[in-house]
Amino acid sequence: MRRLIQMAAATVVLCIGAQASAAEFNLFLSCTGKLSANGKAKSATLDLAMRDSNETALIQRSNVLPVGERLRYKASPMAYSMVYKLPQPGAHFYRDWMSGSWVVWQPNLKRLATIRISVDRQTGGLEGDLLDFNDDSLGTIAMDCQPARMEDMPEPKF
Repeated sequence: MRRLIQMAAATVVLCIGAQASAAEFNLFLSCTGKLSANGKAKSATLDLAMRDSNETALIQRSNVLPVGERLRYKASPMAYSMVYKLPQPGAHFYRDWMSGSWVVWQPNLKRLATIRISVDRQTGGLEGDLLDFNDDSLGTIAMDCQPARMEDMPEPKF
């Protein structure tokens, strides 16, 4: 019985340790720039926390992508590439996010279906495309990204 309890305790410790290390992010990017569509431009921000172990990027702060979403990225020697697919039109999340900040200044973005972004690993430049359901371009995103550390992030107020 004692041996069984020791084995169970070791399993719990192992699981907790695996979860803690899996949740660690190893790269933080703070990006600022412009979102452009049909000749109009708006300032854009995007803070990403990236994890190499499972190629996940967490959107920590942004006015171009929904905060809290997790994106899968592909890393090459030259770039990090990721795609965000918006929920289908009519979904509550889609309607609230779009009507709140984007469609006000650019009505064509009501057709937005996909956002593709790529971060150059050498220069820190971020380029992105806003695409409709037919993969036609609606606009672009251009930003400069700076690496950040977890210690540089502000402490939560609440």
